[in-house]
Amino acid sequence: MNLLVLNYEYPPLGGGAGVITQNISERLAAMGHKVTVVTAWYKTEKETEESGNLKIIRVKSKRKHTYKANITEMLSWIKESKRFLKEYCKKELFDICFANFTIPGGVVALFLKKQFGLKYTIISHGHDIPWRFPKQMLHFHIATYAMIKKICLESEINFVQTREMKENIDKFLGETHTAKNRLILNGIDARLFMPDYTRKSKQFKMVFTGRLVKQKDPYTVLKAIKLFSEKNNNFILHILGDGILRKGMEQYVHENGLEDYVKFFGWVSKEEMVKEYQSAHVNLIASVFEGMSIGIFESLACGCFLITTPIDDIEHIITQEENAVMVNFYSPEEMAGKLEEYYVGKYLKNYTVPEKLIDDLKTKFNWDKRVEEYETAFTKIMKHV
Repeated sequence: MNLLVLNYEYPPLGGGAGVITQNISERLAAMGHKVTVVTAWYKTEKETEESGNLKIIRVKSKRKHTYKANITEMLSWIKESKRFLKEYCKKELFDICFANFTIPGGVVALFLKKQFGLKYTIISHGHDIPWRFPKQMLHFHIATYAMIKKICLESEINFVQTREMKENIDKFLGETHTAKNRLILNGIDARLFMPDYTRKSKQFKMVFTGRLVKQKDPYTVLKAIKLFSEKNNNFILHILGDGILRKGMEQYVHENGLEDYVKFFGWVSKEEMVKEYQSAHVNLIASVFEGMSIGIFESLACGCFLITTPIDDIEHIITQEENAVMVNFYSPEEMAGKLEEYYVGKYLKNYTVPEKLIDDLKTKFNWDKRVEEYETAFTKIMKHV
């Protein structure tokens, strides 16, 4: 199989969607398939990179940040990708296209279908299908509604990652198209993310990972930490990520005297992220919306306990009280209370997440198995060409 993968965010760009694309692409390449990823170029990155069956092509567009891209930057990537692929696809005959996000990836995939008859699939990462996350995406969904629907209807398969996302896209496209909307859960890179209790911090340590944006609601975490600090002072919180809220968050930390407890690290490498999870006791999740968070999988695989909001499918991933507890959205008081409960009831008693629970999670959410599902789906499409 000769597969074209489209994603305007591929590591080191972006967050979970890029990591998902990387895991799928690398594993398909390792299975013997030829995989070409077309993504966005950023500063010191190589424009072209090859390793075995995997080729990464970074087209130059108006990308300014690693952690985000605005609509102008997305449109620029669409334009430049179309221009590049219009010529590239004349000499490179792909069997199928795997596009990430309806917009921008699906726009380019639809263009290639019209130009070359190249069949494509879409993978949604949560917010790109109306009407998920309406508070932030409403105007975008209204403006692009017709385009998104056409992209989804023209695709061979629309992959989604949670049951809630499946219900949403089924409703969006209608009952006659539910069969083409396919649920494949995300996975864990069990080769890299695993416990190492020799690295566990002697001080009570928490982490918050991801984009510092409203969707992740990092201020609820900071407010919870402020409340927790009124009773405890033997702790640290590492914030791993970046975003438009960082400056305001740093100001909040300063104004509330939390500088000794809260440290900002920006984006870190995958290897550093492993160490952070392994050394932490708790991962704090305050998100108001997630697809299926890669960070949750990775931290659980490292034996890190979760205090999390009830995001999509989380109840099918965690085991209450053993590796996680849930709190309501926008509730720093409840999060602080659960932190106190964990500190007294688990941390001070040297609690560790049961190894069997970690092993079962890695077995259930194994990337190799997930990628086999994608391979099977792509193969069936090719047989009908």
